[in-house]
Amino acid sequence: MEAAIRHMVVFNLKYDKDDPRAKDFIETAKKVFAGIPFARNVMQCWEISPKNNYTYGFSFDFMKPEDYESYNNHPDHCKFVEERWNTEVTDFMEIDFKEM
Repeated sequence: MEAAIRHMVVFNLKYDKDDPRAKDFIETAKKVFAGIPFARNVMQCWEISPKNNYTYGFSFDFMKPEDYESYNNHPDHCKFVEERWNTEVTDFMEIDFKEM
């Protein structure tokens, strides 16, 4: 079964790529996302194209819209957004795709 929703976010942190705080942010995100059962095929990526101004990317698949909503409202996700994302991410863009 194909995923119903592919959720992607590209972003920049207020730290340089080599800063230990950037690594901590990514490692913490990995742990948080691993504990959310609704997110599948979780990827954490570096941007390699010079055409894009973002440095990092996360990608998730959700099998049904309800799983996506459960992820968005999951207490661990909400805590990560409040404590880390809102204080360490300088800019971002979210993309949510549904297959046509």
